[in-house]
Amino acid sequence: MKKINLTILLLNIFTFIQLSGQESLLDTRGYVEVRNFLRFADSVNFDGYGRGWLEFKTNYDYYGAQIVFDGLLPFDTMRNIGLNPGLTITRLAVWFGPENIRVIAGKQKISWGVTRVFRPLDIFNPTNLFEPGYERFGINAILLNLALSSLTNTRFLFLPQFPLKSSGLACRFGSNLLKNDIGVNAYYQSAKKHLIFGTDLAGELIFGYWGELTYNREDTTQYFKASVGIDYTFPLSIYGMVEYFYDQSGKTNPAHYDWQRLKTRGTLACNYLYIALSSMPNLIFRPALNSVFNLNDRGFILIPQIAYEPWANTLLNLGLAFTIGSATSEFKKSTGFNEMVFLWAKVYF
Repeated sequence: MKKINLTILLLNIFTFIQLSGQESLLDTRGYVEVRNFLRFADSVNFDGYGRGWLEFKTNYDYYGAQIVFDGLLPFDTMRNIGLNPGLTITRLAVWFGPENIRVIAGKQKISWGVTRVFRPLDIFNPTNLFEPGYERFGINAILLNLALSSLTNTRFLFLPQFPLKSSGLACRFGSNLLKNDIGVNAYYQSAKKHLIFGTDLAGELIFGYWGELTYNREDTTQYFKASVGIDYTFPLSIYGMVEYFYDQSGKTNPAHYDWQRLKTRGTLACNYLYIALSSMPNLIFRPALNSVFNLNDRGFILIPQIAYEPWANTLLNLGLAFTIGSATSEFKKSTGFNEMVFLWAKVYF
């Protein structure tokens, strides 16, 4: 009941903001997509899903609102057991104040940290090793953003839960030092006695670089996480990126993996390496090779793919995925396939 009431309240605020403007400043955008997967293991399985994403967002100077509808229809409920068919409200938030002093309340996208793939600081969004840049869904939160200058910024985040002691608090102070963006972060949740202190760094010399380091305490358990990466654009528009991740709380032996935590953690082992290569010979054709390595169980995934834009606002993505390693390795066991062919089609509007 509380969630329903909150949704109705935010919808009413959204409507009020729209009606109060002298002229319409509503941006509408979205996409429809179909994703098909053909997986090969002991048997052959075809599955996938269709999706529609529709966003409305106002652009007034001192107040605004955003709502996103997300419709999902899995083709195969056996393979896509984690995908819930139907229409959901992925984001529903309002904001007040100028850009330098702004409060955002509601179900909103939270971006925390600077790393590209493994995000020690971002405990709000699960890691997707197969598609790190995929949509981050909305999280119920109240965010206060204070920009003290063009280079210095402070963010305070409150994640309400019931009972109240299950709520989370986070803050980040960021600035620029010697042409490096640096940040100091903290997170605390009383119910689970979960505490995080962390720092992040990003900059560019000849190549781009970034990194995060966190100290984590969950009840009586203490551990460190770290992620560092570099990228560089070579001649002929060839782009390369490497990121390494260390998780002290992970396991070095596959026999000790906690598979129940895979959805929330995103990883199970201690050491990972992500390597990506891509090229853009022209604006409509982009071949790429992504790979992720579990350095502890020596399993890895190779994902060669080709993105093609035959028309404006239309994207086709054809690729393969190979899981290589022992039967007990993380990627072989979690994906359930040896090879996979995928074809995605997306149209933006």
